[in-house]
Amino acid sequence: MQIIDNIKFTFNTTYSTGNEECHNILIHGDNKDVLAELWPEYANRIRCIYIDPPYNNGETYHYYDDNNTQWDWLKDMRRVLNLLKPLLSKDGSIWISIDDSEMAYLRVEADKIFGRENFAGTIIWQQRKSRENRAVFSCNHEYILVYAKDLKTFKKKRNLLPVNEDFIKSKYKNPDNDPRGPWQSVTANVQSGHAVPSQFYTVVSPTGVRHDPPKGRCWIYNEERMKREIAEGNIWFGKDGSNTPRVKKYLRDAKIGLTPETIWLADEVGTSDSAKKQLMTLFPDKENIFETPKPEELLKRIIEIASDEDDYVLDCFIGSGTTIATAHKLNRHYIGIEIGNQMSELVVKRMNKVIEGETSGISKLVGWHGGGDFIFYNFDKKAAQIKVESDIQQITQIEQIERPKKVTVHYQQLDFFDVLQSYPEHIVENDVAHEDFAEYNLEDEPHGYIVKADKNVLVSLVKPDNVERYLDQSAKIYYTGKKFPSTVALNKLYYFMPYIKNKGVRDLYLIKIARVGSRKEGQPDNDPNDLRLVFEIEFLKTLFNDYKPVELEIWHTFTDTTMKEILDKYMK
Repeated sequence: MQIIDNIKFTFNTTYSTGNEECHNILIHGDNKDVLAELWPEYANRIRCIYIDPPYNNGETYHYYDDNNTQWDWLKDMRRVLNLLKPLLSKDGSIWISIDDSEMAYLRVEADKIFGRENFAGTIIWQQRKSRENRAVFSCNHEYILVYAKDLKTFKKKRNLLPVNEDFIKSKYKNPDNDPRGPWQSVTANVQSGHAVPSQFYTVVSPTGVRHDPPKGRCWIYNEERMKREIAEGNIWFGKDGSNTPRVKKYLRDAKIGLTPETIWLADEVGTSDSAKKQLMTLFPDKENIFETPKPEELLKRIIEIASDEDDYVLDCFIGSGTTIATAHKLNRHYIGIEIGNQMSELVVKRMNKVIEGETSGISKLVGWHGGGDFIFYNFDKKAAQIKVESDIQQITQIEQIERPKKVTVHYQQLDFFDVLQSYPEHIVENDVAHEDFAEYNLEDEPHGYIVKADKNVLVSLVKPDNVERYLDQSAKIYYTGKKFPSTVALNKLYYFMPYIKNKGVRDLYLIKIARVGSRKEGQPDNDPNDLRLVFEIEFLKTLFNDYKPVELEIWHTFTDTTMKEILDKYMK
């Protein structure tokens, strides 16, 4: 796997039970850093993602603080969700646990990232059975927001809830001793809103009783098809052969199961209290147990709906390790990421117990007797940074020998009418960039994109009325001032880095389109004659941990350079 060759991941032999070819992976590190490194290997491969992020409820727990401003919390969630989306397979889904305090706000952000059309539903989980008498209302539930990568594909591929033999026997019978086996009957008429004339006719039963479709409805088949189905014994008229026709559906052809509902009761999927009791059973001598675990029964239902055996399950907020413990017992591959100390103090020990065959949680329910293995990686961002800086320094030393002397360039203002003449379609598309992205088959938000050092980058001062959108990385367009240097070749530009006054540069964008536009496009006070050069841009990644105070070489407003020169200067 490619992760083995990534210098940022250090294989931990002490905690690992398997070798580096194992598909079950634990990673100790910041999920925002780790996820960006996973997509070259795992893009479009993860079938089920479950995350139980901090709820931003103002509490302080043993292993983490859940006290942040809403702005910062939403910013972190937006970043994580954007990093997770490219990892999902086309039939994949993401399940997000949250409570009342931030659910509505998180839903809005998730709609933007995954698309409202891919919202699958909100699960209401009965998280507790006891009554809280100190509150205005005793809140006994939490939510799980469910989004699909592609809802139509997910609907076709998601699994139904299992049913027992008694349920099957109650639904499927064989009163006419049909040699094809047990069957159940369903209505033979449907709503007539989209019917065609051939669906309106009279059906005659074996005893001669005539049946017309009810008012506002029509037969499910046209008359020719209905006669054929009757002749083949696929239509049921009741024991006496006189009843309204119904279609026979055979057990042998059925996909047995129940459509998941949106209310999940504690008796079926456990509670927070039952999850804590399981941890205390696993670690009876541990003083500080994880305060907010999820029950294995809850994760079992999610994983079984959203994936099949040998599919990948990912959780980048591992917490106490419930997701990966459940995935292990259900024969799924998994990737678990956690920044907290519980990764080594709790999760690794829990997984060792799972491999040994511990009998808590869902073990008895699924017949778990132990087995399998996992591998453990430490994610070392600092070590990787040192390696990058060392490589850049070596390249710089070699190239300094042959580097030509700097030539003074006299800049002139770009004539917008020359642009209109040179590019009659009014736009210059960055086709090269799309080819590079196609290699990884990413959609919409290519976060974690590997920087290409040979590509051109334009560093530009951001106008004061646009600063906020660049600070929170939500900017979609950049418009220039009246002056733009004529020496900058629009069809060579690839990247864009916004320069924030009194800060410098930090974030990297892709220039998708360069075109002529106006300063306040889409706004009521827009003046279409106020011509500006407009770049349509897309956020790629945060390039530096902190802002770098670069020098703006052209009119103290622009710098036209390459990514290699940026890295040479500012990654030291």
